[in-house]
Amino acid sequence: MSFIKKPLFLVFIFILIIGGTGAGLYFSGKLPAGLGLSADQAVADDAQDGTEPSEKDEDDDKPEIMAVPVELALAQAHGISSYYRAASVIEADRMVELTCRTTGRVQNLMVEEGDWVKKGDVLAELENDREKIQLRKAELTMHDKERILDRNREMLDAELISQQEFHDVESAWKLAEAERDLARIALEETRVRAAFAGQITERKIVVGQQVAISAPAFTLGDFEPLRVRVNLPEAVARKVSAGQRVLVSPEALDEAMEARVERVSPVVDPATSTVRLTLLLEDGDNLAQVGGFAKIRITTDSHHDALSIPKLALVEEGALRSVFVAAADTVRKVEIRTGLYDETHVEILEGLSDGDFIVTMGQGGLRTGTLIKALNADVLGYESPADALNDEPDTVTAMAENN
Repeated sequence: MSFIKKPLFLVFIFILIIGGTGAGLYFSGKLPAGLGLSADQAVADDAQDGTEPSEKDEDDDKPEIMAVPVELALAQAHGISSYYRAASVIEADRMVELTCRTTGRVQNLMVEEGDWVKKGDVLAELENDREKIQLRKAELTMHDKERILDRNREMLDAELISQQEFHDVESAWKLAEAERDLARIALEETRVRAAFAGQITERKIVVGQQVAISAPAFTLGDFEPLRVRVNLPEAVARKVSAGQRVLVSPEALDEAMEARVERVSPVVDPATSTVRLTLLLEDGDNLAQVGGFAKIRITTDSHHDALSIPKLALVEEGALRSVFVAAADTVRKVEIRTGLYDETHVEILEGLSDGDFIVTMGQGGLRTGTLIKALNADVLGYESPADALNDEPDTVTAMAENN
């Protein structure tokens, strides 16, 4: 009896081992395919998904391709000009320093800084009592000599004196007249007068101050008109001519003013290899201030109806310049050769044609063949294949029904 129970016990142990191993493989996911699921049930599940088993696996492995959003612009004819930029200061037509012409003490001041004066106005006067007395004395002497001269002329007509005696009297009168003129000049030298009409920009003397000959007294400016002088390289100056319009932008103003090239120096400064250009500001005396910093933009060349694109579209890699041209729903990189350029556009000499759509924003991550989505397609009239399908809903519906 014990002989029969022993084999049964071993069989029971073997079944437990097999069952435990199978359960472990099942829960760990290592059970061979088909053991936990029938082939018919697996096929049915795949059929319910609508894909073949191999096709479903391949679709899961492929990454989803996202279109890069970009903005486009149209390559087209556009007037473009080349500019040279420089900087200078605004100058008065005349700005001079008025000085004292003699030594003395300041007695009177007639003007102050900011006052407008006319030509010949007395601005200051030194102590000049002595000079006034000397002038009065010279005038009295001259008048006395003049009476003597008139009396001797009558005597000469009556032949009471000789011609020589009359000439001596006449010479004495002329000498007295010269002395009067010298006294008048001496008195005038004690006064500081305006050399021309303008505005006092600086007063440098005070009442009671002892001044010497040539001591500065006032600074007088003539601000009608204002000028700007700028030095240009010789090659640039050759492209500028008198009468040409120039744009001047004073730093203190929000708007630019027009100026005219008044003259171009006929010589080149050998020290700097530059040419002096004088600009005349028209109607700028009420806006710009003398001494103010200004930026100058000078047109050196102009092309009308030049094929151009926005400068934002340029992709610069060293000396090479290229752009991305949109075609259908992708882009291609094209090398170009450029010409003139201004603040916003650049002239295209080679590489593009009129009507090409150029990427202006979003080109940072683009390569040839990259899928794009034009954000401003409606504005430019750009149409990709996807947009064309969206414009035909009946065709899309029919295709869906056929599938």
